[in-house]
Amino acid sequence: MKLRSALCLLTATLLGGCSIASGANGVGGWGSSFGDPRGSVSGTEASAAISVLVNNEFGEALEPSDRRAAEQAQDRALRARGVGVSVAWQNDRTGRSGRVLPGPVYSVNETECREFTHEMVLQGRVLQARGTACEMDRGDWKVIG
Repeated sequence: MKLRSALCLLTATLLGGCSIASGANGVGGWGSSFGDPRGSVSGTEASAAISVLVNNEFGEALEPSDRRAAEQAQDRALRARGVGVSVAWQNDRTGRSGRVLPGPVYSVNETECREFTHEMVLQGRVLQARGTACEMDRGDWKVIG
């Protein structure tokens, strides 16, 4: 029983920083400008964030090429130094698209962090997930919630 409670608490803690919402709002006017790069997100971390966003609502809706495009956009957005500048992605083969909007960089215990919103258009619906990433010692960004 204690193990089950501990697992539930761990899962809630890990997912507590992420939220998922879907809506029918428009998706036009996305830009792709971004600032100076200063790090990178590992493919594993980006995949984990994409999985939280996509798998909960659409399961196997995305193909590997969609995931790669979304991961690359998220990587560029987290490295960007601008605020409010989105990084768009589109998979011409599948017709799927999305964008990542990075929030401002802030410091937590001398570690730079930022929130981000990842939106995807799937099956005519806009799906939105919010997360937080922090820059690690090696300059990599790690999604923490």
